[in-house]
Amino acid sequence: MNLRGKARDEFPLGWWHSGRWWLEGARELTVNCLAALAAVFFLREALRLVRDRDSPADLARRRVPTEGWVAGLLLGCMALGSSTALAAVATQTGSPERGLVQAAVLIAVLWWLANVVVSVTVLAVLARSRVRQRDTWAEIDFVETHEPKNGRPPETIEEYRALRLKGGRL
Repeated sequence: MNLRGKARDEFPLGWWHSGRWWLEGARELTVNCLAALAAVFFLREALRLVRDRDSPADLARRRVPTEGWVAGLLLGCMALGSSTALAAVATQTGSPERGLVQAAVLIAVLWWLANVVVSVTVLAVLARSRVRQRDTWAEIDFVETHEPKNGRPPETIEEYRALRLKGGRL
């Protein structure tokens, strides 16, 4: 797919006054940011992905994209490291609020540890599925890449093939 085709898919005609386009973009951005900051809020989604780990079609239909889970893992690891450093500093401080600071740091460590565990679990399930069922995932990726977006009719051979595949096996 060339640059023009990618731009056409990302920015359809009249995108600047399309409420649906703005709402979908805002929703995707919100979900990614929320997954990065609080992956534990998506624990039900993570458990559903673990339950459906042998079905690539079910794994492909997820609320949080892979980028959100990766951002959650990276941010969680960074915050966990920072919280650990704060815990080390808090134990050496002789201030009267030492117990309060230690409790706050402990809560932060537990929060970020839970986020890292949820993100790692989901990413491991997705990686396992992609390794074990490469052909099915190749088909899903082809359909996702070449399917006509924003309600426009198919224009290329790949778009017609993606529609046929989506109607057939997905």
